[in-house]
Amino acid sequence: MQVIEILNPKDAALLELFMGVTAQVYQSDPVWVPQSEGIFQQRFAAAQSLGQPFLRPVVCVQDDQPLARAVAILEAGAVDDRGRPQGYIAFFECQVPQAGRLVLEYCERQLRDWGAHSVQAPRLDNMLMGLLVEGFDLPQTVFTQHNPPCYQDILLSQGYQVKEYLYAYHFTRESVIPFPLVLPGFRTRTFDRNRLDDEVRIFHYLQQEIFSTHPGYVPRSPEQDRQMIESFLPTLDDELVIIAEDHAGSPVGLLICLPDIYQAFKGRPVDSARLISIGAIPRFVSRGIGVLMGTHLVRTLLAKGFRTVEGSWIRESNVMPKNLAKRFKGRPGRKFALFVKSLVP
Repeated sequence: MQVIEILNPKDAALLELFMGVTAQVYQSDPVWVPQSEGIFQQRFAAAQSLGQPFLRPVVCVQDDQPLARAVAILEAGAVDDRGRPQGYIAFFECQVPQAGRLVLEYCERQLRDWGAHSVQAPRLDNMLMGLLVEGFDLPQTVFTQHNPPCYQDILLSQGYQVKEYLYAYHFTRESVIPFPLVLPGFRTRTFDRNRLDDEVRIFHYLQQEIFSTHPGYVPRSPEQDRQMIESFLPTLDDELVIIAEDHAGSPVGLLICLPDIYQAFKGRPVDSARLISIGAIPRFVSRGIGVLMGTHLVRTLLAKGFRTVEGSWIRESNVMPKNLAKRFKGRPGRKFALFVKSLVP
């Protein structure tokens, strides 16, 4: 077996090997959505365009057959609980456990060479992280991961430990109760792609204000946020992205919900959505901003004919989103685990 680095996002031959791993792993899995591979291609190309050197895809091959793959990532600003550099391993897939362990070890050495003291896996960024450990038969939704159950054993055998669990909550139009809500001094509006520069600036500001104190949050540049938003635009429904403002028009909260286009890839009508982020800036956290944005979203989803929403991911320790999910009659669905491993003695 040989582990090969992929240095160029335009190297078609090596990228075909990289993508070929999932074709083998999921050939009989009706849940996996092949189009989810587009996330890797977007991020690899974006890293090159932004001059991000610390993102390294690798693939393990034997007799020209791809057996396993992974991506080593070191983000500026990603640190562990003691403030030391921390790396990520993303897009881990394998059809042979031995090959899977080889690519993990290769990525760990690369991260150690880059100066990382520990690694989280699987993790791509602030929004896409966690290994599926429960709910393997539930549909893979947009911008989420799907994997075989055996990956957990591979990570544990390599010395990884569960850092925390993350949960997805399911909401249905039959169970949710729409109710009117007015908060004096606050209002909500929807995203306006015709003012993209302003909306990117607001998104960047709110993300920093809302999540900068959350454990493990990694600051992003305005250009990184712009690239992410632009990648969503082709399938984004502007009415499902909600911004809360105070009486002066200053942004105080943000909710991002995406239509589940993976349903369309499966040949089904898009009647489900995924709530990927919700929050208010700290001084307004207890003022009901989350409920205000949630009720706005519920009204919109009901009017548009959506039948279900998946809200994820909610950290096990994050009490307020869990309480908000319960208020809207959400029930637990899929469960993910984020693993961590030390890279130094």
